Amino acid sequence: SRNDELASLADTFDAMAARTGQLIIDQRQRLADMSHELRTPLTRIEMAVSLAEQDGGSHGLLERIREDCAGMRRLVEDALTLSWLENERPELRDENLDLSELLDSILDDARFEYPDRRIVCQIPDSAPLHGSSSRALGQAVENVVRNALDHTPAGGQVEVRLQDEGSDWSLTVADQGPGVAEQWLERIFQPFFRGGSERAGFGLGLALAQRQVNSTGGS
Repeated sequence: SRNDELASLADTFDAMAARTGQLIIDQRQRLADMSHELRTPLTRIEMAVSLAEQDGGSHGLLERIREDCAGMRRLVEDALTLSWLENERPELRDENLDLSELLDSILDDARFEYPDRRIVCQIPDSAPLHGSSSRALGQAVENVVRNALDHTPAGGQVEVRLQDEGSDWSLTVADQGPGVAEQWLERIFQPFFRGGSERAGFGLGLALAQRQVNSTGGS
């Protein structure tokens, strides 16, 4: 009930304690989720190793082991990057770039990787962007484009459109997939959330993309 500096200091401590408590809860949940995600590839690796020992080192089994190891490496790297972005909250805004060039490079790779999908572009010849990060923004855009292509059936089309809105650039990626249920539109940006999807992946991509875009000053 006091209204002085001591009360203000107490309020600040209360806010800090609440935030620290929530961070601890979030980190525990993240660790539990990550442990759960690692169990499946580790189990497959153990089974593949056992079969390879019985089969004299089958090439197919060794290839499966290699794929699962690569998947676990990606999971660990993405989880570490996500943790850094959330805890440090860096501002990655020390680079000027051409957004059109960045998109062209991403889409060229996407066409090579998904030859059975069509990518339609509406991108200006030049789109200067000041105070950003080509690495963080490129990874975020690439993730969204890959998601769109992955959920679009073979023979389908993904449209990528970049528009000048004065002081901002607006990027739209539209696919021909089944879409996302309305109740999941906010939760899909939570780490390890997949919304009941059976598709491959650990559920970190959109969480990373959102935080990478935020760190460059976008939304």
